[in-house]
Amino acid sequence: MAGKKRKAAEEAEAEEVVEKPAKEGKKKKQKQDSAAAEVEETSERTSAEEFRKKFHITAVPREGQEEVVELPDPVQSFSEAPFGKKIREALEGAGFAAPSSIQAQAWPVAATGSDLVAVAKTGSGKTLAFLLPAFKLIARHLKAAAENGVETKTKKKVAAKPLTLILAPTRELATQIEVECAKFAGCVKVRSAAVFGGAPKGDQLKAMKSKDPQILVATPGRLQDFMNSGEVGLEDVQLLVLDEADRMLDMGFEPEIAKILETVPQERQTLLFTATWPKAVRRIATTYLKEDYFHVNVGQTEELAANKAVSQEFFKLGDDEKDNKLWQILSGLPDNAKMICFANTKRRIEGFYKTFTGKGYDCVALHGDKQQWERDRDLANFSKGDSWLMFATDVCARGLDIKAVTHVVNLDMARDVESYVHRIGRTGRAGATGASITFWNEAYDMECAPALVKIAQEAGQEVPEWLQKAAAKQKQVKNKGWRY
Repeated sequence: MAGKKRKAAEEAEAEEVVEKPAKEGKKKKQKQDSAAAEVEETSERTSAEEFRKKFHITAVPREGQEEVVELPDPVQSFSEAPFGKKIREALEGAGFAAPSSIQAQAWPVAATGSDLVAVAKTGSGKTLAFLLPAFKLIARHLKAAAENGVETKTKKKVAAKPLTLILAPTRELATQIEVECAKFAGCVKVRSAAVFGGAPKGDQLKAMKSKDPQILVATPGRLQDFMNSGEVGLEDVQLLVLDEADRMLDMGFEPEIAKILETVPQERQTLLFTATWPKAVRRIATTYLKEDYFHVNVGQTEELAANKAVSQEFFKLGDDEKDNKLWQILSGLPDNAKMICFANTKRRIEGFYKTFTGKGYDCVALHGDKQQWERDRDLANFSKGDSWLMFATDVCARGLDIKAVTHVVNLDMARDVESYVHRIGRTGRAGATGASITFWNEAYDMECAPALVKIAQEAGQEVPEWLQKAAAKQKQVKNKGWRY
């Protein structure tokens, strides 16, 4: 496979017409899914203090307070998880070795009925950290209804009156959560549905009416559409989950989130998950969570930081040099390579896609203007390994758990520090190492040099002398997005 990639690159550089190479076959599918991404097996039970120290779990004082709230003991094995037997057996049957770090601490907190702020990187197994408490809540509700002889099917005209509402920033993440939900929902016969923008409302409305979901996964904008039309009611919500809260605020969803949070009952449990802890997220936590909420950090979370398992390499290139450099990189990739190349515009993405498919590469393109079915198809092809090369805008930088990505290339510089860190964070996941390669143009990337140098140095990476000199020239960074 490496030889075919190399040959394709060399022939393309010579501008020769090539035939599409024979398909190499699917890469080996990894057996662990997103919830197992951060699973760290423990051979022996340790004290709660030792466990937290080992897996970098820390309690953080609530906003405006100095005292740290004592956490309940973490769950170190599935046998002690605070769920029913069927769910515990399903977890063990899925091949997970042990609860991930975030699951270990989030589950016992959620089981107390308390609100939770959990700061943890993406890919840490957080989806099951909030889904399983939701299943437990619904199972308890169904049992109580059965004992009281109450019909649980919604009789009102609204399409959905969920018991659990999960807000997510993107349609990809909402879909991903719904898929994960479906894997385990059979344990307690939970009904779920997902609604998001970029897809027909009619189909989603029909699905909600047929399912009458107890769990509704939604992006804020589309949910508000259904709320405004009276087709979704939130008065029965007992558990509210905000997933990737920082990303939702970055995308400008704060007005929609505020409206939604004002609508759900005040007597509810709220679980807030975020990768970073900026002021906007703190404001949401202090405004809408109960005063006695728990705040947990898992791993390196206090400041935005690059994954130390990802190498960072930089090339000083003009725009007219980038294409040739990319060909050279592709020609040297190993057999198991799986690469995402980021650019900033859909036009650039489509241009690269057409060029590389024309030269015999199995690749896909992902950007915000593609139809939902196209995005789902291309993501599935890339995830399964049918295509090993993806060109994408920042729609793919966060919110997606794509397995086994070995390389990330920044063809265009990211728009800000967070985008850069999250782009290169698509690789080096689930305990693997990865490589990031960034093309830096002196004509218009000077202002980001100080941040790039600092991010790389903090991750223990070697920084080229030319980039250090460029950073030294930038005494003042006007663009707030590149202040680090």
